[in-house]
Amino acid sequence: MGCGVILVVMALLPLPLCAAVVACGGDNQWPPSSYRLAGNGEVQGYSPDVLRAALADRVGVEVRLMPFARCLAAAEQGRQVQLVMAASYSAERAKHFLFTRSYLQLQPVQLTLHTPLAAAARLPWCGLNGFNYHAFGLSPAQVDAGSANYPDLLRKLQAGHCRGFVEYREVWQGLQKLGVTTAGSPQLDMRPLPASGPVRVYFMISRQMAGAERLRGQLDQALRRLETSGQLMPMLARHLR
Repeated sequence: MGCGVILVVMALLPLPLCAAVVACGGDNQWPPSSYRLAGNGEVQGYSPDVLRAALADRVGVEVRLMPFARCLAAAEQGRQVQLVMAASYSAERAKHFLFTRSYLQLQPVQLTLHTPLAAAARLPWCGLNGFNYHAFGLSPAQVDAGSANYPDLLRKLQAGHCRGFVEYREVWQGLQKLGVTTAGSPQLDMRPLPASGPVRVYFMISRQMAGAERLRGQLDQALRRLETSGQLMPMLARHLR
């Protein structure tokens, strides 16, 4: 058997059962994808549920939440972390990661102050560090992405440093249930983002991970099975209540 044939056969084999995949997401709470409940250190969310269901018979799964920019950097190296949850596509990310088939669609919205600033149109949007705003049709020059989390972002908005922010409707509604807004938070209006349709999100796998193509193939096969069998929607609904 030639070396080329051996490599093809190895690529088609499942990952060994003893292997473990470490996945990460942002620690600034991002429901329904991933979040923590008060008083409970366990990571909750649709993405961990889907990932564990998809890989239950293949590999172990460990989920970690950390600043999202760190999550991306760690996963890109592919050593301590191999996979990023709920990532939107960009050409830049595709240089470093493999994308699975989509397992979730989110609706972009814009959130602005109920009483807008007079010069709001000339201000940038507030943003989170490491977030992909290309998915919202925004360039880096249009976003002040210096906030580490939503409390920081809301303080910056209230101080008049930006016109508002963009997010996904499902995420923002989940954040409100988790208490990201308080009595002192600014009153916001939420509207659909003009000329913007639903955004697909994916699992991203580090190209540096040994067996990355095999893992993507296994995930794609499992995600297709979970979707066609009607298991994905109930998983999502549990985190939208």
